[in-house]
Amino acid sequence: HAHCVTLYHNDLTCEADTFGSCGYVYLAVYPTPETKK
Repeated sequence: HAHCVTLYHNDLTCEADTFGSCGYVYLAVYPTPETKK
């Protein structure tokens, strides 16, 4: 099962995806689009 966590901090968006079968964590941090504020 894959889990995705999205965090919003100030103007940054952080997405963390964990893939249990692969055993690694993917992190993505990028500026939050103005439309999501």
